[in-house]
Amino acid sequence: MRCARTGLRALRGHSTWQRASPSVWCYGLDADALAESAQSAPNVFGRHAVYVPPKALDYELPAHNAPEVALAGRSNVGKSTLVGALLGDPKLVRTSRKPGRTTTARLFAVAQRPEPDAARAARRAACFLVDLPGVGFARKSKRDQDAFGEASAAYLNERPRHILRHALVLCDARRGPCADLLDAFDSLRVAHRVVFTKGDLASPSDLVAALDATVERFSRKLSSLVPVVHVVSAKTGAGVDDLRAHLASIVVD
Repeated sequence: MRCARTGLRALRGHSTWQRASPSVWCYGLDADALAESAQSAPNVFGRHAVYVPPKALDYELPAHNAPEVALAGRSNVGKSTLVGALLGDPKLVRTSRKPGRTTTARLFAVAQRPEPDAARAARRAACFLVDLPGVGFARKSKRDQDAFGEASAAYLNERPRHILRHALVLCDARRGPCADLLDAFDSLRVAHRVVFTKGDLASPSDLVAALDATVERFSRKLSSLVPVVHVVSAKTGAGVDDLRAHLASIVVD
């Protein structure tokens, strides 16, 4: 990824940032150990995935204790597109040029083998990716925005932490970390990582500014933010395999 390589040169004076791979940056951690851990995780993504509609679960959340990873971000950050790239099937995920189309949490079952229907795939899922409604909906009423926020907050508050293992907070690489989202995850005490999307559109100076702006978050006493940042592009595929490896290390016991 061009911006990551150039950004590395620009960050030579920032000794606390290290690059574990072309798309993964870590702060105050052993980059080699981080890279080795990610590489050793079995690949469970990009094989068999199924969208699980609410009806298939009787309008309840899964009760099978399969681990879940939530993805959150603003409505124009490319969240659904990244979910499709991670799952290896963009057609599974409905995307739109109009932001804010995701209005409820959408669950995608990641299976070890093909399953004939969504309900069975959910029962046998190795894990779930949970696509949360976007934040900051354009052309939505204030009432609708609050309802979508409440739906995400209810999921994040109520899900047991042994099931909700991790969250990815997606932010535009050109604009840096989203303070409101990160504050919300800190208050909920959900372990989370920042993922900078649209890395193919970010300049080297954008990346440097985004990483620098993230540093302050790690120093917070009550922060649940993991000091690792991914820079990805769902459009080009850059960084997607590294993100898959990270998720596998989270959900595979």
